[in-house]
Amino acid sequence: MTMPNKAIVGIGISADYDYPSVEAAVRNSLEPFGGMGTFVKPSQKVLLKVNLVAPSSPPLAVTTHPEVLRAVIRLVKEVGGIAFVGDGPGVGDTETAARVSGLTEVINAEGASLLSFNDVAIYENLDNTIIKKLALTAHLKDMDVLITLPKLKTHCQMAFTGALKNQFGLIPGAAKGQFHFRFQNRASLADLMIDINRTAHTALAIMDGIVGMEGPGPSGGTPRQIGTIISGPDLAAVDTVACEIIGLSPEEVPVSMAARRANYGATRLQDIEVSGSNLEQLRIHDFKLVKAPANIMQIVPLPKFMLRWLRAQMAPKPHIKPETCIKCRRCEKGCPVSPPAITPLAPAKQQVNDKTCIRCYCCHEFCPVKAIELKKSTLAKLININKLATWASKLLGRLAAPFR
Repeated sequence: MTMPNKAIVGIGISADYDYPSVEAAVRNSLEPFGGMGTFVKPSQKVLLKVNLVAPSSPPLAVTTHPEVLRAVIRLVKEVGGIAFVGDGPGVGDTETAARVSGLTEVINAEGASLLSFNDVAIYENLDNTIIKKLALTAHLKDMDVLITLPKLKTHCQMAFTGALKNQFGLIPGAAKGQFHFRFQNRASLADLMIDINRTAHTALAIMDGIVGMEGPGPSGGTPRQIGTIISGPDLAAVDTVACEIIGLSPEEVPVSMAARRANYGATRLQDIEVSGSNLEQLRIHDFKLVKAPANIMQIVPLPKFMLRWLRAQMAPKPHIKPETCIKCRRCEKGCPVSPPAITPLAPAKQQVNDKTCIRCYCCHEFCPVKAIELKKSTLAKLININKLATWASKLLGRLAAPFR
């Protein structure tokens, strides 16, 4: 019997990726919700957002496994939906990553379509706390339903990557890198990820936890047998259950804590009802976790002064134009930093605190008279850094593909 006011998470069990076992596990995980038909109606276009971080073969447990994708595509088609598959890999391009990861073969065999997240559209959500207007893949506009298919993995930046973090891939390719420079602490980046989820309206998460990754994930860790599919419409609850299985406290996961701050889903086990399996039997007591750095850029093996320089090149700095500013202080009141990183009544050189400004650019959006400009560095004016990063990412992906 379902407990009132509790988020439901469904569990399916599969010891390996043998297809009949995988399909049964996915079906069982969706049974508490009435099956796929609860989320997908006939003729609806469904975007299956896989985890396709880089070109990597299935046994390495870096990406969503092809047989999990196959099962979900078939269930979508079974209820009359039209399946599309996509992601914006951080390394390489979508086509290369999908081919090496074994997804292209499944997509073609099952009559689905692969989408590259090259073009963006602007999506606005006034409830967002970090960025009200987000540039996400333009394909979202054409879809009726978004279903996320994350891989259960550790993450050297954010401790854990699961259902909530998987939507970070709605930002195309190397463009995600700019946010690592803009947001210098994990909490701010995690808040952004909740903004993305809030804006994208993900209907369902189906997490591939049959073989996950432990150690220094999301791509450099070690495959670890877990044996489960974890599903539910409450993405925070799905992540909470996954963390419980591997012995990771949600308090150690920045994205889960951002969800808790935003009251976005269930992040405490006592607020969740697990259906389909005994959670105690699934727990892994020696799962190798990672200690994530407080400053995201500390994972880059460069001196701090060089990281600060890189950030200055990548992330434009807000600047108040004195001849235009009307001193309404909307920028100050809308700044998510406490105390505000922008104070228009301060002397000119003290109006923006470069050390505390998280480069969310809320001030730029809130200003009613467009008195705040985003000043690029001299290098950024000469070179399109995002295009350069995208080119380098694609080249790296193609070079690495034969070895993965």
